[in-house]
Amino acid sequence: MPELTSFKNVLLAINVRWWNAEAAYAINLARGLVNQGLNVRIIVNPGSPVHQKAENYGLKTVTSILLDSHSPITQVSNLRKLLRIIDQQKIEVINSFKSNGAILFSIARRFRPGLTYIKTRGIATPPKSHFINRFLYDLRSCDGIITVGSPVYRWIRALLGSNSQQHVKTIYYGDSAVRRRDSKNDLNQVPGYHPPNSDKVFALLGRTQQVKGHLPLLQAFIQLETSSAHILFLVKDLEEFPDVLTEIETFIEINQLKNKVTILGFQKQLGSILETVHCGVIPSLESEVNCRVCVEFFSMGIPVIAFPTGTLPDIVSHRKNGYLCEEKSVFELVKAMNWALEDNVEFDKAKQNALNDYQEKYTLESLATETLAFYQHCKNA
Repeated sequence: MPELTSFKNVLLAINVRWWNAEAAYAINLARGLVNQGLNVRIIVNPGSPVHQKAENYGLKTVTSILLDSHSPITQVSNLRKLLRIIDQQKIEVINSFKSNGAILFSIARRFRPGLTYIKTRGIATPPKSHFINRFLYDLRSCDGIITVGSPVYRWIRALLGSNSQQHVKTIYYGDSAVRRRDSKNDLNQVPGYHPPNSDKVFALLGRTQQVKGHLPLLQAFIQLETSSAHILFLVKDLEEFPDVLTEIETFIEINQLKNKVTILGFQKQLGSILETVHCGVIPSLESEVNCRVCVEFFSMGIPVIAFPTGTLPDIVSHRKNGYLCEEKSVFELVKAMNWALEDNVEFDKAKQNALNDYQEKYTLESLATETLAFYQHCKNA
């Protein structure tokens, strides 16, 4: 691969307190940059899930800089430590993912004029529109902004105003392909999952929050034109939202769907299960700025039915790699699922298109390559 940039040493600040799509985006960027031969160090909260993930991947971490501290004394110490790391490791780029620490990095940029500072905005809420935020996001404080989807891009542009010369670019989530099963026996090791071979499986992968749309999917399911379908809910933590889980289970019982709906908790062998899935469904009512789950489905060549939420309209091309609903309704879900159940050439093409889109746009390599090109653009501007 030809050298894309002159950068060799990058510092990422991933002081995300829990493991979510934003944290996964950042860690995957670190992995992709390392794969391209860069020296990457990551500032993390000591003992956090991000810290643990970084160590699992063999990534170099910095735990001595406490970006979330509100103590002025600690922040002065942080600045000294940061400048020491910049000098010792010859850091050329800092890329931060949270607002905590942003001022620190902006100050370091003043002390080290050759440093390029990039901010990535990956949370599902717009920044508050006031002078301080405009200052922190414009060229006076950083060299460029990466947004993870078009809604975030629009928020940042609206904050900065039409006259801003700030460099802003959307770079979508990238990940490794979900590992396929090693043997046919893998699926036998998943207790409680035995859909009939004649059924086509629709999977919703996500926590049981109301906004994730489990109940609308079930309401659509009972209106389908055929009975040869199965619903699979893959949930990371079944105990996280017990009230919503009870609602889902009650709906299943009332509508006598116990043989047609499977609910599974965290699964180590995700690829083994996804190989049984006919179509993914993301009927989210809010958020979805990172589209992590969509990328996971695409990496397995699984088309996706999606509500027009967040960044999903950027990712899901209607009847090309999935089905993009016109509105967030049960009626639209019924139409989409019936489309996926039809034995037609269009859906078969959607499988290949989903895989092609993943390979071309949403891999670790794509994430790292686009990000490096943006670093270079901001440096040269």
